[in-house]
Amino acid sequence: MAVYTAVSASELTELCQRYGFAETSQLKGMAGGVENTTYQLISGEQRFILTLFEQGSGEDLDYFVQLLSFLATQGFAVAAPLPDLQGQVLHQIEGKPSLLFPFLQGQHPEQANAIQAKAIGQWLAQLHLAGQQFPIQRPNQRSIEWLQQRMPDVLAFLSEDDQRLMQKEVAQFAELLETYPDLPQGVIHGDLFRDNSFFAGDELTGVIDFYNGCTGHWLYDLAVVINDWSFQAGDEPNTSIGTAVLAGYQKVRPLRPDEQQALPGFLRACALRYWLSRLIAKHLSPPNEDQSSVIKDPEQYRKILVLRKRA
Repeated sequence: MAVYTAVSASELTELCQRYGFAETSQLKGMAGGVENTTYQLISGEQRFILTLFEQGSGEDLDYFVQLLSFLATQGFAVAAPLPDLQGQVLHQIEGKPSLLFPFLQGQHPEQANAIQAKAIGQWLAQLHLAGQQFPIQRPNQRSIEWLQQRMPDVLAFLSEDDQRLMQKEVAQFAELLETYPDLPQGVIHGDLFRDNSFFAGDELTGVIDFYNGCTGHWLYDLAVVINDWSFQAGDEPNTSIGTAVLAGYQKVRPLRPDEQQALPGFLRACALRYWLSRLIAKHLSPPNEDQSSVIKDPEQYRKILVLRKRA
């Protein structure tokens, strides 16, 4: 369960007073997530999501608060943080910066179908286009520079073959970016896995977890989605799902010729990124209490990388 910080009764009471909730409101810890503490706040018939951020400061959250508020005003199905009775959005709970979100209806698609995949592709393209009007920029924290800097930290945990694989793929991604220097960039979600989307049946009801959001290559965002949504079961990609994501995206924003040529390289680079970040989490980031149960397997994305190389 992703609860690393317990919330005292007095802190809960103070939070309820800020929002005008009943003092009988309750917190229920939620499973999932790796980095932050997440609760469901139940107040009468209403439900909300309370997130305590275990890393960083409140200043780090300003970008996400403003981005989510902007998207909400544009009609996007996102969970924008809720202001309290005084109009305050960001709070300190148990010394941690905290945000309260609406509770989205629907479920994560464990096994997404082609209709859902097409819907998420359309949503992503709409995000990219709308984000051109968002004035704030934030550097991509998982850029090629990050890959180059962090790769040496994990090589000792890999076989010689995997060391060569990672080193070669980092070099090839750098070469790809030099080959295509003018690929479109703008606001990206940065982590749009299936468990960050909600569906009621085949209808997309919302998208969450923008904490990897930044200014980056749109193609990177698309590749993250295609990889996760295609590899839902087993070691082989479901090509119909990947095709549906791409078709949905291109219905809203057709890819340019240079993007079409670069997409296979970005699919590999995104697999590389998650392989590396999961290795860091597994070997170099000591887990908090109970966190070991939610560290994701790096091997999954090593296999995806190998399969993308063969395609």
